[in-house]
Amino acid sequence: MYLFMLEKYNGRNSRFTCPSCKQTNQFTRYIDTITGEYLADHVGICNRANNCGYHYSPKQYFNDNPDAPRREKLPEKRPDNYKKIISKKGEEGSIFSKVPASILDNSITNYNGNHFVTYLNTIFQPEVVQHLLNLYQIGTYYIYGSTYTIFWQIDVGNNVRTGKLISYNPQTGHRNKHKPTNWIHAVHPELKSANTFNLKQCLFGEHILSADSSTPVALVESEKTAVIAIGKLPCYLWLATGSLHEFKQSKLEILLGRRVVAFPDLGAYDRWQQKASTFSFKVDISNYLEIHATDEQRKEGLDIADFL
Repeated sequence: MYLFMLEKYNGRNSRFTCPSCKQTNQFTRYIDTITGEYLADHVGICNRANNCGYHYSPKQYFNDNPDAPRREKLPEKRPDNYKKIISKKGEEGSIFSKVPASILDNSITNYNGNHFVTYLNTIFQPEVVQHLLNLYQIGTYYIYGSTYTIFWQIDVGNNVRTGKLISYNPQTGHRNKHKPTNWIHAVHPELKSANTFNLKQCLFGEHILSADSSTPVALVESEKTAVIAIGKLPCYLWLATGSLHEFKQSKLEILLGRRVVAFPDLGAYDRWQQKASTFSFKVDISNYLEIHATDEQRKEGLDIADFL
């Protein structure tokens, strides 16, 4: 096998301009897991899966460039810096770093300046909003002169894996595309300075599984969608993969033994349906949006929260 992996997110400098759609900070490149070096600058995947969909894999690259140097297997002796490289990329077995609980606790404040919370207050009663904030432990973080919403990834063991920082428009609830998404382990001084954070993501909302073993689970792509959906349809436990490409068995295995239905965004149904067919356990893929959406809604790539 070829020993390459997509580079883990570590701030804007770890994302590049897509060679296809030309969008900046949207292209994830493949790296050699032994040396930490990049493959050619066009080998990678665009994060704008629905709007662009560019993906040029290492396998394609070597097929197209048979004379390019390659590694078929691990060398007999790994370089001295191997563990350091792997630790940085978050792939050293099942070991993962944890965000101190104090960082999460300090974020549970300043909701008046949290634009996502402002938007939630336009669609729910105050007591419902407070319940949602408590349930998902939604936080607030101030950086780069702006206030961001933190969606914490907390696993069933109550370990804080990381937190995703997103800026929203308080009137529409749409993500502010002029302010890039970031991660707490990449920006918080205490975590960033260590430079050894070993990221292993979990599902957003995973921690709520431990208190309820019978309610069926609904999976969506975005954290915002999960929060809004559980406020509208509490007959499910709503969890989020965090991105289109994070819908994968290794991340969903925590749901073994539960009834699970996934609601992919418009344009992602076929991709999730194909992916689910490879899982060793059953995940139903809802086609509700595909059946009811208009052509305009498909172009916009709406999700279940937009319909709710």
